[in-house]
Amino acid sequence: MKKTITCLALAITLFSCVNSSETTENKEIKKNDSPEKETLSTETVLGNINAFEENLTAFNDCKKNTPGKVKCKEFIAKAVCEYYGIDDLKERGNYVDYDKIPKKLKELGSWENLGDFDEKTIKSALNQLNNLGKPVLIFNEDASYVHVVALAPNGKSVKSGKWGNISVPSCISYFPRRNDSFTEKGINYAFKSAEDLTIWAKK
Repeated sequence: MKKTITCLALAITLFSCVNSSETTENKEIKKNDSPEKETLSTETVLGNINAFEENLTAFNDCKKNTPGKVKCKEFIAKAVCEYYGIDDLKERGNYVDYDKIPKKLKELGSWENLGDFDEKTIKSALNQLNNLGKPVLIFNEDASYVHVVALAPNGKSVKSGKWGNISVPSCISYFPRRNDSFTEKGINYAFKSAEDLTIWAKK
């Protein structure tokens, strides 16, 4: 009788140990899986958060070291793609030149025209940018000289007296012909006026 009880107790103890061991292993597997998933998710959403500053430095260096007036045209597309982790502004493995971006956006089904530059459209653009994490590009449709800027992520809007006291958002602007490119100033520093400006955002 004592032998039977002893054997039964031993069997229960062994079963409990095995079960406990499996539970511990499962917990360890879940712990090991979790950080990898979180890291992947963060990288996918953010891309390179320093892309605008890094590409501004590279753009300025390129202008200094490259002869000719029209040069270093790919950096705004490169910065946008790297920051948001997208390939929308690439063709055949190369980043699109800034003056070809308007044509490219019109060809893409993944971007939409929010409208002309006014208070209502700016509000919609900032919602896309800050609440949905979507890239927003603004350019002038003057055929003689095209300039494209990206709205600065989490950027603020300020009133511009020069532009009729409307709110103007912060932007990133790489100037091919000027030496005062920036990553966070009002859009009124990038264009002479709000006329002919149009706003595009990724859907």
